[in-house]
Amino acid sequence: MKVYELPAETKAATGYTHKAVITHSDLTEATANTAQTIELLDVAAGDVVHTAAVKVVTALADLSDTAFNTTTLIVGDDGSTNRFVTSQELNVNGSEVLYKAATNTAPHAYTAANTVDAVFGSMAAKSLSDIDAGEVHIYLGVNKLTAL
Repeated sequence: MKVYELPAETKAATGYTHKAVITHSDLTEATANTAQTIELLDVAAGDVVHTAAVKVVTALADLSDTAFNTTTLIVGDDGSTNRFVTSQELNVNGSEVLYKAATNTAPHAYTAANTVDAVFGSMAAKSLSDIDAGEVHIYLGVNKLTAL
């Protein structure tokens, strides 16, 4: 997984400040029907996450198992795992949703340090580590009130 701070022009045009790129190789959970949490971004007291969105560049898939048809994503933190993006289907063998925007709970101001997390869910009898194709981009808009 890689996280990039976006250039000033992109920040001004979109409101997004960071982009996380997650590929199938980042999904390493080998236990069937077990979610995997990936920490996207550290946030400090005084940070505000004001928006989030997900773009599925290539839907996730286990190329040898078309019965593996459910892989979900939520984006949040340890206070609410889906604070920013509620459940989104990412699997090409399911009903994948290619674009999803923030839920009504954004923006959120942090009063203590935390992390913004992506939680990938698997289906019964299937393991996330078996996924061998796919790429997801997660966009976050974060501002530091302490800098104002």
